[in-house]
Amino acid sequence: MKIINFGLSLLVFATACQQTGKKQSDHVQMGSDTTSATATVAENGTYQYLKNGDTISLTIAIDGDKVHGDLNYIWKEKDRNIGHIDGVLKDSILLADYTFSSEGQQSIRQVAFKFGKNRVVEGYGAMEDKGDKMSFVAPEKLVYDQKFVLEKMSQ
Repeated sequence: MKIINFGLSLLVFATACQQTGKKQSDHVQMGSDTTSATATVAENGTYQYLKNGDTISLTIAIDGDKVHGDLNYIWKEKDRNIGHIDGVLKDSILLADYTFSSEGQQSIRQVAFKFGKNRVVEGYGAMEDKGDKMSFVAPEKLVYDQKFVLEKMSQ
């Protein structure tokens, strides 16, 4: 039940953070016609969002189509989520399981990121509880919100 509450809280937070009057063009919906080449877009390294005291940090290592790494959400004056990801990269989209700790509770939820040139954007969509983790209902219909753009950090 705590996992469901956390997932719903995260979705509410993401929705509440959207600016009023924000143009629809700030959202990109991905369909099955994605044609970007993974090798030229996604790179090993760290991608970060740093703004107003909030930090999102994604550090990845790519091995073929497999991706492993660390993902941390550190919100100013809010709980932090510290964890790691294991997933698959296909057509510039990373779909991964995120195992993390928040308030002393260990949880697993699915995350998605769309890679672009020196940047990555997280995908959002409806989720459901599938036993031991929260998973996207329809990963092919995720919305990639440009509000939290993670920039590639120089090595």
